[in-house]
Amino acid sequence: MNKTQLHLQNLQLLAKEAGSMAELARRCGYDNSASLSQIKRRLEQQIDDENSRGIRPSLLAKLEAGMGKRKGWMNREHDPEEEQRRKEAAAARAAAAAAEQEVSSVPVSALDFSHAEGRVAVVSRNTCETQITVAINLDGTGKSRFDTGVPFLEHMLDQVARHSLIDIDITCKGDLHIDDHHTVEDIGITFGQALKQALGNKAGIRRYGHAYVPLDEALSRVVIDLSGRPGLVYNIEFTRALIGRFDVDLFSEFFTGLVNHSMMTLHIDNLSGKNAHHQAETVFKAFGRALRAAVEFDPRMAGQMPSTKGTLTEE
Repeated sequence: MNKTQLHLQNLQLLAKEAGSMAELARRCGYDNSASLSQIKRRLEQQIDDENSRGIRPSLLAKLEAGMGKRKGWMNREHDPEEEQRRKEAAAARAAAAAAEQEVSSVPVSALDFSHAEGRVAVVSRNTCETQITVAINLDGTGKSRFDTGVPFLEHMLDQVARHSLIDIDITCKGDLHIDDHHTVEDIGITFGQALKQALGNKAGIRRYGHAYVPLDEALSRVVIDLSGRPGLVYNIEFTRALIGRFDVDLFSEFFTGLVNHSMMTLHIDNLSGKNAHHQAETVFKAFGRALRAAVEFDPRMAGQMPSTKGTLTEE
């Protein structure tokens, strides 16, 4: 199979997965859906030309990014029947894991990530203090499920899911008989690990995100750089020490763990607020909004690395 034949075959697979060539064009950021149809016709005309180079690399990257495929997907042969068998096997494994959950003390993901398209990660972290599983889909719709034993943290994480449109499932069995500290900190660590894994090499993403969010008298600003360098600037002066029974000092522990293990730079500034609940909620909503912007694929980036260094990882 020459390169033109391979690209044509994979273009047709993507169109089938998207539902139509027009929908594929929309997902990949084409202003005119006829553009992909023209590419398809050109490939069909050149299918037997051994000197044809197929689709140029920048467009390949655009197609891969738009459909959530790994870099190089368009240059590999794919067997749709084999991929379907893999999906069915993944679904079977998920069903088996759900059955084991009833008898296992180790938490597992309850949202169905087995058929998720896009950037998915499931991370478990077990210590003597906490046993945690975090599952996320960066290309989700904002679904969430939490079982952590810390209700106010769950309320805040629900804001992150809703405003980032990231599907988030977090289960944790922690030493809450001592206090919430280990649970909150370790959830931040594990969530950060899942973000890092799901982002991969970060090619084609926007990288930066920022948001201002008000809630009545409170206003917060969050700015994110998925830089590969951990750094937290945290400026919140809460008006009281407890929200219900939740110790507000633990928010800094959560974000410190998240930043250090996701390898992001994060600036959090609560600009005003008299109600501590409002202060916290504006921070987490703004974080969700900023994260949504930062992890999104930029159609104009066309799969390129958003850095002149050529990398956004610490390796």
